[in-house]
Amino acid sequence: MTAWNNCTVDTLYYNEEAAVTNEAGYEVKIDDKEIIVSYEDDIGRVEYRGKNKGTGHFQLSCPERKGEASLHQFPTSSILEGYWIENGFRGMWRINLA
Repeated sequence: MTAWNNCTVDTLYYNEEAAVTNEAGYEVKIDDKEIIVSYEDDIGRVEYRGKNKGTGHFQLSCPERKGEASLHQFPTSSILEGYWIENGFRGMWRINLA
């Protein structure tokens, strides 16, 4: 499983909250079957897990946070982009693999 331990993320919210840019501390792991995105927030450790649907498409969930997400990646890109919903909030995220 390939791992990136120093990822940064831009997070856009669809409510009144301001976007969070260049937030550090994210970890991403990907192999042929699975993707894991993990980070710490005010409540504790968050871990989204999901299936690698192939050709750069990923479908993830985080049952503990009532979270679902999608991520997409072009073949030679170091960026993952997608949609998320968690505990009634929703938005977009862009993860820079590093």
